[in-house]
Amino acid sequence: MNNSSHLTLSQLNGIIQSKLNEAFFMQQFWIVADITEHSFKQKTDYHYFEFVEKDVTTNLIVAKIKGAAWGNASQRIKDFEASTGQKFTNNIHVLAKVSINFHKVFGLSLELIEIDPSFTLGVIETKRQETLLRLVTNYPTIIQKRGDHYSTYNSSLELPPVISRLAVISSQTSAGNEDFKHTLINNPYGYHFEIDDYFTVVQNEVNAGIFLERLLDVFRSGKKYDAVIINRGGGAQTDFLIFDNFKIGLAVAKFPIPVITGIGHQKNQTITDLMAHTSTKTPTKAAEFIVTHNKMFEDRLLSFQQTIIIKSQSFLAHQNFTFNKINSRIVNSSRTSLEKSKLQLITLKQNLTTSCLNEISEARREISSKRFVIASLPKTTINNEKRGLSRILPRILSASNHIISKEKLALKSAVSLINVISPENILKKGFAIVKSNGEITSDPNKFTPGAEIEVILRLQSIKATVNTKKDYHGNDFNLPTGI
Repeated sequence: MNNSSHLTLSQLNGIIQSKLNEAFFMQQFWIVADITEHSFKQKTDYHYFEFVEKDVTTNLIVAKIKGAAWGNASQRIKDFEASTGQKFTNNIHVLAKVSINFHKVFGLSLELIEIDPSFTLGVIETKRQETLLRLVTNYPTIIQKRGDHYSTYNSSLELPPVISRLAVISSQTSAGNEDFKHTLINNPYGYHFEIDDYFTVVQNEVNAGIFLERLLDVFRSGKKYDAVIINRGGGAQTDFLIFDNFKIGLAVAKFPIPVITGIGHQKNQTITDLMAHTSTKTPTKAAEFIVTHNKMFEDRLLSFQQTIIIKSQSFLAHQNFTFNKINSRIVNSSRTSLEKSKLQLITLKQNLTTSCLNEISEARREISSKRFVIASLPKTTINNEKRGLSRILPRILSASNHIISKEKLALKSAVSLINVISPENILKKGFAIVKSNGEITSDPNKFTPGAEIEVILRLQSIKATVNTKKDYHGNDFNLPTGI
């Protein structure tokens, strides 16, 4: 074969390079592709990777070409990462401006000129919305969308009045989780918490299966936790893609224990946030939510306690007023009864004395009249009269004794009544006598707030000041109507 009839590889590659340069000189193209095989040389600030297109149905690669970025393009990648929170790495979908480059040694490649951050963010958000729609559509009894919010089985659970037993799912090296524990343990109210750690990987969607297993471990433990806490500190947006995972979102939505998230995403809520019972921005905020929840319960208890104290004081004051009123009535009634009984005794005494004197006077008159008759009658008549007198005298004595016994019995009953209703006996029964300005009274109008009163008990007297007074129905000491 003639040497002039063949080319060296470098010559052929040179021809290809020349033709490509002629065809695509100064031309740039916007392409949509996935990034794979990415590597970064920090010393030279070079990125090497492949642009890949996959079939949307089969996910098979239908096109692939080498890519590279350096210089200004490397700066564009940094701008992209800062804008999106997404690291430039494998398995991201990008819209990039490229130019065609051919090198005799390295072959055909695309040089990255610019990358559109809004496109990648849109892809992430589109996937997120598709996942949310799938959750609502496939599980309508567990997840419902109401306006801009989502209602789930988990969000419908009622938090216990006091949250103290916690299962915490987080990374073992998470500073955010340490902040969470520090906030709980050092709360200003001295609340005690029991915390069980379930450490796992909490970033990158590829670790969703590991994360889900740890969540299921909480359920399988059989422990009666008050809440499950999912903690994660800050990071790039792609670090949070694990929390947009369909299976994790579904597991949280149907979890039988209230889930509180402190994922740390400052811009948007993840799907896990939307499915959980309560979403907070950071682990510290999650801890503050729990402490505040417990403080609200304590405040309610203190409020109930204060209400009970106030009502008890009011009740006791009312009962004391009623007691004093009844006591005054009894004292006045006793005094009236005593005076009446004294009057009755005096009357009985006078009647008894008069009756006895009358009987004696009558007997004397009869004896006196008989004396003249007896003096003039024979001895027999005298004896007969003596016998008649003997018969009359026992009746007189019997009548006198009967009257005296009857009056003694009445007098004894009156004395017993006086003893029963005497102030001393009333005081023994637990009642008291109230004096205002040195006078015994039951008139409530004489007791004004701030007035000093004297309460006389059985063995002591008490000086007191009126705080409040309230009307009283007066029925507490009434006997049942059936008696």
